[in-house]
Amino acid sequence: MNPGKIRRMAKIEQFASSEAGGYLKIARYYRSDYIGLHLVRNFFLVTIGYILLIALYLLRNGVELLDTVYTLNLQGMAAGWIVGYVILLIVYSVLTYALCSLRFARAKKMERYLDHQLEKMQQKYEPDKDEEK
Repeated sequence: MNPGKIRRMAKIEQFASSEAGGYLKIARYYRSDYIGLHLVRNFFLVTIGYILLIALYLLRNGVELLDTVYTLNLQGMAAGWIVGYVILLIVYSVLTYALCSLRFARAKKMERYLDHQLEKMQQKYEPDKDEEK
């Protein structure tokens, strides 16, 4: 065994397990699948978060709302909540899409770098056919 080859393999493995380990998991996905998965997750998290925000609002102002329930414009309030939800969902979806696109691009770049390093090592330390004979 060539000590240079062993050192280079150890260096590549250390890099793959430390920095690029999470990125290599991302690189296994197709881009659309990775982004779609995170967008679906984003939808559920935003929905749960918004429901919790409305629940907190109702808990905090529940007595006042009950006192004025007959004079409130409930349709306007519900429409405002729905519009707020849609705006929040759009903002978070755009942010999620951008962040996931950047992560995926970085993951593919790491994957190409590791592949290049492995090819380089294979070419450098590949035994000549004349030496084998």
